[in-house]
Amino acid sequence: MTNDPGDSRKSSPSLQDPVRYLKGVGPKLAEKMLAKGIATIEDLLFSLPYRYEDRRELKPISKIHAGEKAVVTGKIVASGKTGRRWRPGFQAVIDDGTGALALKWFRMPGAYLEDKLKKGRVVIASQTARKYGPLLEMAHPELEIFDEGDEPDSSSFNRIVPIYSLPEGFSQKSFRALVFQALEKNATQLREILPPDVIAQRAWPDIQAAVWNAHFPADDADLDELNQLRSLWHQRLYYQEFFLLELALALSRKGLNLEKAFPVRAGERKSQQLKQIIPFQLTRAQEKVIAEIKNDLARSRPMHRLLQGEVGSGKTIVALFASLAVIDAGLQVAVMAPSEVLAEQHWLNLHRWLDRLGIACGLLTAAVRGDEREKILAGAREGKIPLLVGTQALIQERVAFKRIGLLVIDEQHRFGVEDRLKLKAKAGKRPPHILVMTATPIPRSLAMTAYGDLDISLLDEMPPGRKPPATSLLSDREVHKAWAELKNRAQRGEQAYVVYPLVEESSRLEIQDATRQFEELARKVFPELELGLIHGRLAPEAKEGVMEKFRRREIQILVATTVIEVGIDVPNATAMVVEHAERFGLTQLHQLRGRVARSEKDAVCFLIAHEPLTELAKERLKTIAATADGFKISEADLRLRGPGELLGTRQSGLPPFRFADLLRDLKELALARNDAFHWAETNELDRPDFAALKKELWQRYGSVIHLASVG
Repeated sequence: MTNDPGDSRKSSPSLQDPVRYLKGVGPKLAEKMLAKGIATIEDLLFSLPYRYEDRRELKPISKIHAGEKAVVTGKIVASGKTGRRWRPGFQAVIDDGTGALALKWFRMPGAYLEDKLKKGRVVIASQTARKYGPLLEMAHPELEIFDEGDEPDSSSFNRIVPIYSLPEGFSQKSFRALVFQALEKNATQLREILPPDVIAQRAWPDIQAAVWNAHFPADDADLDELNQLRSLWHQRLYYQEFFLLELALALSRKGLNLEKAFPVRAGERKSQQLKQIIPFQLTRAQEKVIAEIKNDLARSRPMHRLLQGEVGSGKTIVALFASLAVIDAGLQVAVMAPSEVLAEQHWLNLHRWLDRLGIACGLLTAAVRGDEREKILAGAREGKIPLLVGTQALIQERVAFKRIGLLVIDEQHRFGVEDRLKLKAKAGKRPPHILVMTATPIPRSLAMTAYGDLDISLLDEMPPGRKPPATSLLSDREVHKAWAELKNRAQRGEQAYVVYPLVEESSRLEIQDATRQFEELARKVFPELELGLIHGRLAPEAKEGVMEKFRRREIQILVATTVIEVGIDVPNATAMVVEHAERFGLTQLHQLRGRVARSEKDAVCFLIAHEPLTELAKERLKTIAATADGFKISEADLRLRGPGELLGTRQSGLPPFRFADLLRDLKELALARNDAFHWAETNELDRPDFAALKKELWQRYGSVIHLASVG
């Protein structure tokens, strides 16, 4: 017998075979299943229901009430077309001896239903009953149709029945029957991959029982637990997914500890000089984190640390102190940001302090060209530029460092894993220390997954006297209230930002843009004030010039795009207006308003929403207006957008979970993390009895393990 996937005679398909090996699945249906991510029989077995219906008891028709969802059975006593020629429908009336019920379809092809629903046949129907006319009726019910004396499909009635998110071309009944067929033929091929001691410790059911019962639960199963997707069978599957990821991260950390880096045991000369020239005192949180970082740097194994802090908590200055320790030891530092705008902001902030310390600070982006680029490249190669800020331009072949000791990666979730690996390769044989920074407060569940192999430092203290800005949500018809507040603040000597989503007018989007609105505001709204304009298309020198005027209070209102999202620190700016706030993400809005909470003065942020608003946009705006807690905002962002969007896990190399949910299943995640890290310390994966675990681990997370040491 041939193993050609097109051979329908194959009687015992394996889990990795295409779904078209299953009876009733042709090429067209297989293609539609593929669109839902179901390519193999294993994919089908792991496509779990999203809810369950209780069909254990068939209710007499006479006992049903309007508004009640019920399962009934009866013989068809009448059937036929209804409605008008241009809007045909179909109706069948069933009777179970206690009463009659109408089954109705609207805008349905009558010929198909006429053929199936003939007088005398028996129907089992499931749907919500409603009162319309003399009889109760069910509109578009789910049906099981059979001839009198036949047995109904056991997968669809007289049990707790699974309800699936369907590929196109399937009914619940046909998809359920397909899953049942696959389980009967292939469930015994599901191999146990969790170590036996882990299963015994947590008293988990075996994998075959878990998958069977997640699809077709036993009659005594708890329906509420099932519909919350929190049954024992579900929990077991979540735990397995989390265990695999956490084991990959545990092995990653184990491998990192074997690498050798340059130990940095320099003096405090540069750090003390910096403390003398910065016009503020470090917070206790900053002092603590700087000490943690310097302790890491002094070791011979490479640091891999995540620096997490709220907007305005002072991450950049912490990174600068870390950099000075490395530079004091005669090593170089590279700072990589995900965009030219962010790289320029870091450069503008860092070189202000480094210039005063006599330390060269270079900027390398796609915008730096010609002689200036060659000068930067030579300076990095010869060690004359101790600190180089850049974008992905840093990973190009011509970029080389004399001796690099520290990589600072900002908002690392926006980079691909390969980008970080290439930058790390610039260090040569000795891997650099790595400091990852993010202004996105990360929920505990995400920290245990996307950053699970990093040590975490948290800046959980704001500089003294700072308060979160008051956030006010206005419609575009109320924007005059915001303009009035900006005028009042200007009269008190304070400054403001006005933020737009676009640089210039778009022919495709009906959205206000910064360039056009700058002229409108300067001419009509604030003719008596000095306005400035800044956006990402300006050259770095032009941006720096505008920002310097703003810092010196020569500009009272700065019209901007999201170029000001990070790195801007002007304590006298106390008000912000964000136009088209509905187009910004939650985390982005939180970071933007953090620009006006930089002093002891009361700050305000007006979010201007333009109709029409989607339900998602309304929820985002309500959330941002209701709380200033970055972690609550981040959890809401996780719920609304998912982890792939929030932390860019598509780029970081982490495949999506099949079953688990990072918010719902935190208990299983915490258990799996604890168990996986302990198991990695006390076991060797290369043992023959762990072959299935190793294979699955490398299939799902091989790239993460291989590239783990890039952070």
